[in-house]
Amino acid sequence: MGEGVPTVYGSRGFSLTELITVMAIATTLLSAATISYHQWQVKYNVEAQVKTMVSDFGELRIRAITTKQRQSITVNKQGYLFKSYSSDDEPLAAGTVIPPPSRSVKYALKTNSSTYYNGETLEIDPRGMMIGATSIIYLEGNSSAAVDCLTLSTVRINPGKKNTAWSSCDDR
Repeated sequence: MGEGVPTVYGSRGFSLTELITVMAIATTLLSAATISYHQWQVKYNVEAQVKTMVSDFGELRIRAITTKQRQSITVNKQGYLFKSYSSDDEPLAAGTVIPPPSRSVKYALKTNSSTYYNGETLEIDPRGMMIGATSIIYLEGNSSAAVDCLTLSTVRINPGKKNTAWSSCDDR
């Protein structure tokens, strides 16, 4: 060995304990980030589905007004279907399906906290007004989403946040 150069043993790398500690910290941070990312993704998808439904239902109302024809929305657990009617006498079971034939959804559609939609039909008259009582469509999914339900009233379609205390959809 050369003069003036001290020999130090064990200073060439990391010890096994240091490596395991760093890997444990990295794993913990990565798992926390993955969980947060998944929750964010579900939240985003629920909000996107509500916005798409508001847009679709609004377009159907505009179609009713511009064509001066009755329209309907048939809501199921996995999606919804639009129909157009040539006369006021035409039964709800008949009608012409508006393409695309079915609009499927990622998060199931519910009438309340425990019941899913199962072919319920909502009518829109030629003036674009919803016939019948106010309907609420809840999305099964993440409760941290800013909007996770729809209120369909006679003249409005409002996205909202599920209020579990009152079993309602608070408008946003």
